[in-house]
Amino acid sequence: MPYATNAEDGTRIYFEDDDGDGTPVVLHGGILDSVDLVRGSEIARALHAAEFRLIFVDHRGLGRSDKPHDPAAYAMQLRVADVLAVLDELEIERAHFIGTSYGGRLGFGIGENAPERVLSLVIGGQQPYAMNTDSPLAELVTKTLAESGEEGTLETFVEGLEKFSRMRFPDDQRGAYLDNDPAALHAASVAMLAGGAVARDLRAWRVPCLIFVGAGDVDFHDQARRAAEEIPNAEFVSLQEADHIGAHLHHDVVLPAVLRTLRGGREP
Repeated sequence: MPYATNAEDGTRIYFEDDDGDGTPVVLHGGILDSVDLVRGSEIARALHAAEFRLIFVDHRGLGRSDKPHDPAAYAMQLRVADVLAVLDELEIERAHFIGTSYGGRLGFGIGENAPERVLSLVIGGQQPYAMNTDSPLAELVTKTLAESGEEGTLETFVEGLEKFSRMRFPDDQRGAYLDNDPAALHAASVAMLAGGAVARDLRAWRVPCLIFVGAGDVDFHDQARRAAEEIPNAEFVSLQEADHIGAHLHHDVVLPAVLRTLRGGREP
C-alpha cells in the first residue's frame, strides 16, 4: 500500500495516486471521509484524468493512515507536514489542494505554512480563525465524539450529525463513517477546537483561493466570507439553502468555480 512517512513524528499517511501527466491535485475530505468516500465526491468525479493527476489522502486518525490518540499529535504543523510528506514521496514540487470541512481547515494550514508548495486552494465549509466552541456544530462534535470515544463506536457521533442535518446518510456512507477509530477522531476534534487561529495575516497571502460554504452554515459562513475578503483576489461562493453537511456532500453548484480555479482563472 502507498504510504508517506511524516519526518517530524513518524506518522504514516495513506494516499492513492492516480498518476498521469496532468496537473497534480491533492484531495482531502472531512473528519469522517476516508479516501474511498472522497473518490466518490462530486468534485473528484468532475476532475478528469486527462487534465488532472488526482491524489487522495487519508487524514492522520482516519482510514488507513496511522491513528494516534493524543490530541497533541493533531497539531496543524504536523498535519501540514503529512501533506508535504506525500508530495515529497511522489516528487511533486507544487499542487492544487482541495479540502472540505476538516480538510478545508487543513487547506488554510497549508496556505499559511507551505505556500511555496501550492498552486491553488479550494476550501469548502471552513474558516481559518479560532474556532467558536459554543457554536451548534462545535457543541455537537464535542459532546458526541467524547461519548463515542467512551463507547468505542462512532454511532452516537454519526447519529448526532444526522439529527443536525435532518437526514440519514446512505447506508454505504454511514458504514464507512462508522468504520473509523472513535478515540482518534475525538483527539483530532479536541486539537482542532483548541488550536487557535490557523493564519496570522490573510492579507499577506498570494495563493489563489476559492472558498465555498453553505448559506445556512451558521458555524462557518460569515467567517469564511471574511477570510475571502481578506485574502487578495480570493473568490467566495455561498451555496444557497445548504447547511454545513449539505455543502459538504453536494458540490454541483460550485463545480464551475472549482474548475476555473484549478485552470488558473480560465473558464470551464
